[in-house]
Amino acid sequence: MFCKKILLFLFMINVPSLVLSQSYPVYKNTSSIAIVDQEALFSKSDWGKKTLKEIEERVAILSAENRSIEKMLEFEELSLTEKRKIINKTEFDLLAMKFDLKVKKIRENQADKQYKINIHLNESRKIFFDKITPILLNYIDELGVEVLLNKDTVALASLGSDITNAVINVINDRLNN
Repeated sequence: MFCKKILLFLFMINVPSLVLSQSYPVYKNTSSIAIVDQEALFSKSDWGKKTLKEIEERVAILSAENRSIEKMLEFEELSLTEKRKIINKTEFDLLAMKFDLKVKKIRENQADKQYKINIHLNESRKIFFDKITPILLNYIDELGVEVLLNKDTVALASLGSDITNAVINVINDRLNN
């Protein structure tokens, strides 16, 4: 009886190791749903990085221009304040009105420049997504993915379902060729 228990014990110890040592083929079904981060597709792709760098440069130039204009207008305003002491009210009101119109026109021009920068960014994003749509369709077809969702619309998903980085690599490769 004691020998049977020892044999049973040895068998029980070895069964898990026998099971674990066997190699079974691992089949991983590709999910029919995948997730991408659309913002990352743009901002982390070569195209998006180039566009965002260009936008940053334009914004920096506009900001420097705004600071320069601001200093000029402050100086002009101080000068106008000093003139107020030596000219009559009618003359001052006329100069103040001209100054206000000048400031308003400058603000409109600077706002228009900012608007054009925003338009350029939006147009570049649209062109980018128009260009990558066929690339995405081909890639998800290669993977066997039927539905591609934006990460922002998904409440919970497994880590493997996010294919953003792989898609960025494919986009960079195909857009550069």
